[in-house]
Amino acid sequence: MWANNTARRPRNPLVLRTPDELEEDVRKFYDRNHLQDVIDVELLIKGARIAQEPDNLYTLQLTTAEFKAIKDEKESGFWQQSKDLKVTILTTACAAITQGWQQSTINASSGGWKHDLHPQGEDWTHHHLLLGGFIDAAPWLSGSMIGTWLSDPLQEGNYGRRPALFISAVFCAACALGTARCMTWQQLLACRVILGIGIGAKASIAPVFAAEAAVDHLRGRLLMMWQLFDTFGVFVGFACDWIVDRQWRVLLGTSSIPALILLFLVFLCPESPRFLIRKGDYTGAFVSLRQLRGTDIQAARDLYYIHSQLQVETEMFEGERPQNWYSKEIYQEKVRETNFLWRLGKLFSHPRNQRACLAAFLVMASQQLCGVSRSSLAVLIERLGFGLANFLFTIPAYRYIDWRGRRLLLLISLAGMFLSLLAIGFFFRIGNDEARLALVSTFAIGFFTFFYGIGAGPVPFTFSAEVFPLAFREVGMSFSVMVNFLGLGLLVLFVPELTDALGQFGESKLCFIFT
Repeated sequence: MWANNTARRPRNPLVLRTPDELEEDVRKFYDRNHLQDVIDVELLIKGARIAQEPDNLYTLQLTTAEFKAIKDEKESGFWQQSKDLKVTILTTACAAITQGWQQSTINASSGGWKHDLHPQGEDWTHHHLLLGGFIDAAPWLSGSMIGTWLSDPLQEGNYGRRPALFISAVFCAACALGTARCMTWQQLLACRVILGIGIGAKASIAPVFAAEAAVDHLRGRLLMMWQLFDTFGVFVGFACDWIVDRQWRVLLGTSSIPALILLFLVFLCPESPRFLIRKGDYTGAFVSLRQLRGTDIQAARDLYYIHSQLQVETEMFEGERPQNWYSKEIYQEKVRETNFLWRLGKLFSHPRNQRACLAAFLVMASQQLCGVSRSSLAVLIERLGFGLANFLFTIPAYRYIDWRGRRLLLLISLAGMFLSLLAIGFFFRIGNDEARLALVSTFAIGFFTFFYGIGAGPVPFTFSAEVFPLAFREVGMSFSVMVNFLGLGLLVLFVPELTDALGQFGESKLCFIFT
């Protein structure tokens, strides 16, 4: 079984252990990691048996409370989860709001800063258009090239998810306030380059943090909250543009609000259990899981299952058959021997990771190449309307992503966007201005944004946070966000120039290109 499975994500590593072997494994694991202060060994054995056979609860000697907790788990929604899990998801949602808010304020402030900070004697509308586009694209370019790749060293050192998220929030808050005080375009460019580092790191850290905290049956929904609250942040950012009456300095400063809130929220949620296991702190990992799951039996089950899966993955990525994983902590030994560059090399050299990279590349690139750049589409339609529609149309995906699956939503989404973009491209060729504007706005805000919101918008970040093996999740997410941000930065940089270069019906031709 294992010999034919070395290139794929390992199945449940516990299924090949007999009941006696499993009990012996758990007792040795319990003694090696000194868990007696936080959990009874018999409870850990019961948790391991549930992890081995999730549907075989009736043969185990569970208490009424333990049986009910496991039995009702798959039926419980978000609001029935533990307080600490809800706080953790709220924290990652705040990170997403920060992302969307800053995206929309960068977009909406473009005309204002170009008017006030243009070079002396020059006019941005006729000269240096590419430079102006580069300044608008700078956060996404620096985020893709620097920020995303910093997330792995930050998380995998001695910091962990929470401090890494805190550091990225400091960058986002400080640079948002800094951009509001810039007196020259050079200062604005410098602030945005640094801002991009924080944005890129945050976008790589938060989805991974949410994935590691979430319960299995809600993981898709909870990860999809990233995009849901990202779109909410976009809407709020455009609403601020309307409220402050296009005062670009005030507008840029408002994007520091969610980042400042994030600075406090990160300390209210427990650390990632997977990170604590990486450090060999199984006691801390159990306490964290107990806070996230709400009961000892669920925490015991997840602790031993995560431990087992990490050990098996480590042996498999070393090219060995997973046969000694239960006798020692192979994963922790390998972690001490490796570094970021080793993980990066394995990301592109191991067949399992190569397939994950290809899949993540396709879904992340499709999100940008579908024609929705929040900095280019907003010039075609009313910003506030797009922001609100994008947020509302993402809500159905929250309901169906775990029920119908990621692939189906993405296929429906891409098919609908193809037809909508094709129609919009033809509508741009209508000679009557009122008729053209009405049809383009209806299809852009209505049909196109609906199909984008149910699939191509929310699925990529959810998919990318899940597709990589646990041992390579951080560096894999860094690669995925790099692809997404690089695509966004290139769109912001070149789409205005490309539209002008295409001449008459430039918008129409551009829609056909994206189609």
